[in-house]
Amino acid sequence: MCLRLLPWYSCYYWSYVTASNTLETPINDILRYAAALPYTGRYYPYGFPVEIAADSREVLDAANESWGPHQQRFSRPPIRIHVMTSEGGGELPPEPEFRAQRHLLTIISDQHNFTICDRLQAFGYCWVTRATLADPVFFRWHFLDAAIHILLEQTCCTAVHAACVEWEGSGVLLIGESGMGKSTLAYACARRGWTFVTDDGSTLLWHRRDRAVAGEPHRFHFREEAAEVFPELRGLTVGRELGHKPTIEVRTAGLPIRTAPECRVERIVFLDRRRGRSARMAPLGKEEARERLMGDTTLWEPEVQARRMEVIESVLEAPSFELRYGSHEDAVPLLERLVREGSSE
Repeated sequence: MCLRLLPWYSCYYWSYVTASNTLETPINDILRYAAALPYTGRYYPYGFPVEIAADSREVLDAANESWGPHQQRFSRPPIRIHVMTSEGGGELPPEPEFRAQRHLLTIISDQHNFTICDRLQAFGYCWVTRATLADPVFFRWHFLDAAIHILLEQTCCTAVHAACVEWEGSGVLLIGESGMGKSTLAYACARRGWTFVTDDGSTLLWHRRDRAVAGEPHRFHFREEAAEVFPELRGLTVGRELGHKPTIEVRTAGLPIRTAPECRVERIVFLDRRRGRSARMAPLGKEEARERLMGDTTLWEPEVQARRMEVIESVLEAPSFELRYGSHEDAVPLLERLVREGSSE
């Protein structure tokens, strides 16, 4: 007979070995390695495969809200996400903080609500309380979707803080800080017959060098005041990001607009919106465009950063412009002229 003692964190594990068989006592799984995850699903954010396993059906419901309409477009090994729940308290946690070293990244609100992502394994796991999961918009924005975006961005694509729309076969990347009206302007374009690709997260594909941008054409996110400009948005879903204004989330399936999952970028337009300003567009040099674009991107470890820079440089081959404007009514015709005539004049 032999006796084996595993480390303290697994408690005691005894094996009695005889000539005929082995008798084992159960393990005290305080780390929850063997947590049951009976609910599984495969989703395709931006067309990339992601497999989710969870201990609660509500996790898959939330994933379906975010990524259900997306179809597979790219063949690659899937990213894997595990989600477990605990009772915790009855309140939503504080706004999470993001930290990273080498191939590991953490999203931590508190000891009961956190996510760990491993780039090398293309894997992440998440613990949240029942209260967090009960608020599906909050759970998706801060935990589930955040983990998926991070793992995608470290393995196969680069996200830029930009909307993307297409006019007469030419894609236009609309870049600007929060509050510059990316979503509002993209929606205003779509209402005039443009094709909508994405409103706030344009994804550059590592395996492509044709300035392709993959988007999220199935939904818009607006600040609450957008309903004052576009009455058809009134009464639609509103979720609150901690530290930010309320946000309207609306499915494009219910809107009379054209959508597409990707397009080729032919123009890059940096937005500068100020109320009361007349619309005006001017060319922007490549060096300045690079500086502005890189100033709004996250720094990753060198291996990932090199891939990011490669695809960003490819997109910067498209001519860049600055659009100063006050309202979308004046800005959209300028964008249409830019596409049709190939200049800002």
